[in-house]
Amino acid sequence: MQYVNTGTLLPVFDNDPNDIKIVYNALKTIDLQKQNRVGEEVTIDVEDCGAVYRFLMAQLAATPGKWLLTGTPRLLQRPILPLVNFLNTHGAKIEKADSGWHIEGADLQIDVVEIDTTETSQFLSAIMMLKGPKGERTKARKDESTNLISQISHLTSHISHLTSQNPYIRMTKRILQMSGDGIRWFSMVSDWSAAVFWFANALLIPDAHYLLKNLHFDRLQGDAIIATLSAKWGIYASENRVGIEVRHIHQLDILKQTINVANMPDTAMILATLAVCYPFELTLLGLKNLNQKESKRLDIMVNELSKFTTIDQHSEDSITIYKRTNELPKVFHFDSYNDHRFVMAWYLFKNYGTVTIENPECVRKSYPEFLYNYHNTEET
Repeated sequence: MQYVNTGTLLPVFDNDPNDIKIVYNALKTIDLQKQNRVGEEVTIDVEDCGAVYRFLMAQLAATPGKWLLTGTPRLLQRPILPLVNFLNTHGAKIEKADSGWHIEGADLQIDVVEIDTTETSQFLSAIMMLKGPKGERTKARKDESTNLISQISHLTSHISHLTSQNPYIRMTKRILQMSGDGIRWFSMVSDWSAAVFWFANALLIPDAHYLLKNLHFDRLQGDAIIATLSAKWGIYASENRVGIEVRHIHQLDILKQTINVANMPDTAMILATLAVCYPFELTLLGLKNLNQKESKRLDIMVNELSKFTTIDQHSEDSITIYKRTNELPKVFHFDSYNDHRFVMAWYLFKNYGTVTIENPECVRKSYPEFLYNYHNTEET
């Protein structure tokens, strides 16, 4: 799905990420329900998509109808209560069910947003999108002509300065600005969290040269910091009209590194695996929410990578991966843990031997063409 229209659902295609298909199917079901005005409860299954789980929790709370929001058992264990409590406090009708959440659409009264975003900034993004370009989804301030920018600034100022500087919040603000300015069509932002793999893989291959099509430098996604980090490690990246070229130009002895991934948690597994493979000593900070992702990422990462080198877990928020001194094996076997990020991380070991991964197809969640691209890198 290359473009988004703020008023119309566009078709999805086979090579779109599974998460995009989940969003599309959910929105189509909601739209049909609104048109038919059926009084029965309608099930919205978001499977394992955490972002859609949170965003639709807010949207359904303000959408007329009766809904059951559900997903995989793992998804239903992931953080949602701060958002539910906030919405219920402001007029929503949300109740816990065995298989998810019963939601009855209601008129919400939201003037000021105060919500704990410690677990995920997506709680705030969900509320910001609920307000919409002119706040039309709630009754709050309907008698005022509220500018989008000042409205969002008002919301974020009641969280904290740090939260308002979060890349995900900045990206949400920017997309809402674009729709609020009357722009109905705009290109989707390319996924830097997927690009991180190619930067890491290039670092492991002397003279590597990749072209990452349709990727562009931007300040919206926290994961784009990989370009700055890898530049210090011997990688040169430049943008052209097609995308971003990534070249390995220097083989360096990388000194001890300390990286805070709080604003780019999806990079943690690849950075940790890169440190083991290269090798270099790496301290990762900002890990406290990793175990609340698609899998218990922190526990799995420490357990799997400890097979190859020494790892100290200082707290739930930080680990140090010491520089590997022994040789890597020639044969590797990993479980994907049904987590797309681990598939990409484990593929870095293919530079050193034969790798088999249980259920590598789960990578389709965010990067459907990953396996093809890896085996056809000249077309990447």
